[in-house]
Amino acid sequence: MRFIIIKDYNNEDIAVNPKAISSIKELGGDICLMTNGGAISTQFRSIEAAVDYIQRASSVSMGVS
Repeated sequence: MRFIIIKDYNNEDIAVNPKAISSIKELGGDICLMTNGGAISTQFRSIEAAVDYIQRASSVSMGVS
């Protein structure tokens, strides 16, 4: 399973599985990623910017302990 890091509206890092994103919407001026767990409000300024980032983002790598 692949995860990418997204900054939410509160500037916190969130690991998101891109395959879990069902849609990207503008809600009340915020760009939100819609998942089966609900909406994640992001710092993206446009739907196009969100799509571009999600397509290009590097996967999160876990270090070996």
